[in-house]
Amino acid sequence: MLIKICGITTPEMARKVAASGADYIGLLFTSHSPRQINLDTAKQICTVLKDYPTQVVGVFFDETLEQIKAIDAKLNLDLIQLHGDLPRASVNEFANKPIIYVADGKALPSCLNPAKDFVLYEKITPPTQSEFRFFIAGGLDQSNVLERIAATTPDGVDLSSGVESSRGVKDFGKIRDFLALLRPTYYGAYGGMFVPELLIEPLHDLTKAYHEIALADEFQHEYLDLLKNFVGRPTALTEVKNFAAAIGLKHVYLKREDLTHTGAHKINNALGQCLLAKKMGKTRIVAETGAGQHGVATATACAMLGLECVVYMGQVDVERQAPNVAKMRLLGAKVVPVTDGSATLKDAVNEALRDWAASYEATHYCLGTALGPYPFPQICARFQAVIGNEAKAQFEQRTQRQPDLVIACVGGGSNAIGIFQAFIPDEKVKLVGVEAGGYGLGVGENAARFQSGRLGVLHGNRTYVLQTSDGQIADTHSISAGLDYAAVGPQHSDLYSIGRAEYDVASDQEALAAFQLLTRSEGIIPALESSHALGYLMRIAKDLPKDIYVLVNLSGRGDKDLPGLIERGLVNVTN
Repeated sequence: MLIKICGITTPEMARKVAASGADYIGLLFTSHSPRQINLDTAKQICTVLKDYPTQVVGVFFDETLEQIKAIDAKLNLDLIQLHGDLPRASVNEFANKPIIYVADGKALPSCLNPAKDFVLYEKITPPTQSEFRFFIAGGLDQSNVLERIAATTPDGVDLSSGVESSRGVKDFGKIRDFLALLRPTYYGAYGGMFVPELLIEPLHDLTKAYHEIALADEFQHEYLDLLKNFVGRPTALTEVKNFAAAIGLKHVYLKREDLTHTGAHKINNALGQCLLAKKMGKTRIVAETGAGQHGVATATACAMLGLECVVYMGQVDVERQAPNVAKMRLLGAKVVPVTDGSATLKDAVNEALRDWAASYEATHYCLGTALGPYPFPQICARFQAVIGNEAKAQFEQRTQRQPDLVIACVGGGSNAIGIFQAFIPDEKVKLVGVEAGGYGLGVGENAARFQSGRLGVLHGNRTYVLQTSDGQIADTHSISAGLDYAAVGPQHSDLYSIGRAEYDVASDQEALAAFQLLTRSEGIIPALESSHALGYLMRIAKDLPKDIYVLVNLSGRGDKDLPGLIERGLVNVTN
């Protein structure tokens, strides 16, 4: 479904709409509209949009041919939209430029070309048969757009007043809601369902089950009961005064996902997916894991629910996360080491997908993070939203305010999106995701997708991906197995593109320093993944106001990391 947002009047709104994946932006030049735009602002918008695939449409109502051509000469418009008798009479003058011709019920001009031109039906019903691609417009809002689409089967929709807060003033929230309604498989321009045909049926089955089972009150009641009485939620919100003082701040709080049963946030998603799988009639679960926390969580959920469990894990991660491998096997899971490629998380995902493709009749793939083909990112985000919902309420109760800054580490992105979601609507709260900076800036030396990655498709979704110069998936590095991955969840790519969240890095050494400081100052041993968020905070603390209120998601505990760190002499355990 092509999406055109008409009547954009500012460069910033144009940038955000383009970053969200709109195909066309309409600029109105008629004096009869409250959405009229002057040439200088139009130039600024065109400059902003050069960084996006979104095309610029010049919309003309009563302008002369000379006026239209003069404006086009200065802006080099991608398309020209013609309303009214005067502009439409000149349609044959634009044979070399795509036209959006607003129909009036009469026969379309013979000079229109179905290969390049569109027709827009604004106040009349489109014909049942048309050789032209066409848009529908006029009074479209969230209450009627799906019905209008079903009745007319257009190629695109043209939105204007239905996405405004007042006449002529665009509302970005309404635009985002429309995009989510019309493109449910995406977050803005990111996400989708890029999979072999063999996986389409199981993904559709999962989507149907998610909406009909997982979102139903009965399921939610059972799931929340398990979170409370099995997982141990709500987890604590802990103020770390000693750590804060050590880095020159006053107010630092940790959301303690390390205190969940299994020791990390992963259990929230694993338990939800395994419960859904059982209600779908599945008897077998496959999963991937890097740091082992998702593998342990999935094995735990399967043991409790009576499901067979197979966990794929890169050989490198099997060796550096031995405690979690032992836990998975003790819980009854079969752990399959993967030796292909870099033998890390990317390769484990590949093997889990291959298994699922061959066995989906009885098997559910419990994907451990907020990425992959639709509906996996949405499912994971839903089950992890409990983190942010709890944290927001706890922070308000403890401090009578909301945090100024929320920080979380980002691998695939499930713990970060879990805590971010509750704060996204409040733009006064700054959101920062911290990627693995590794030991350098070169390819294969880090897992910093937003620093040196580019758009690509990996494991079924369109997102930011670390790639080699010829487009192959790059090797990655992080001292933390859970961040050692070449792509990032599509919702994070969306938040980055529209500017709602920022993304930075912490190096291996910064993460190790934070690991040791929190342990010795607070008696809390953080996972190496979470230590990246803390390491970033340590680095920027000197530039922050001393009385800023900071919330860090402590996504897991570091027991799993200690044996490897001690063996390599990376932490000091002598007195």
